[in-house]
Amino acid sequence: MLSGFFRKDEFRYDATQDAYVCPGGHELKPIRQGRLRDMRKDYANVSACRDCSLRERCTNTYRAVSRLENEDALERMEERIAVRSDILDLRREIVEHPFGTIKQWMNQGAFLMRGLEKVRAEFSLTALAYNLRRALNILGVETMMAAVRG
Repeated sequence: MLSGFFRKDEFRYDATQDAYVCPGGHELKPIRQGRLRDMRKDYANVSACRDCSLRERCTNTYRAVSRLENEDALERMEERIAVRSDILDLRREIVEHPFGTIKQWMNQGAFLMRGLEKVRAEFSLTALAYNLRRALNILGVETMMAAVRG
């Protein structure tokens, strides 16, 4: 976006009207919906932009703002992180390392299966292999074999 133009966070979303209100006070309604797997709506008001006094600070033609289907959940998460920024650091320490290891060491970039049930099964097998590998690295083969024997 060009410098000096209004950022998306300067537009206010009204969930009851399913519309954005621009800094100039105009209502931006949905003009198009994304296609398959593109869970996005674009909002604009071409006629309001044409006559708006803030047009030079907002756009060259007309302003469109896009919104993801579940952007309200992303906004709630952003608010929680703003209040407690230490949560993100803790997540990086605990969660991100195993996922990075799974992707890099185990060559598990994208899922091979399609459908939620199949992807869950595929990830469960990957997580099991990761956990066994970690246990072997921490405990050693002898201790693991003794634990398996009972």
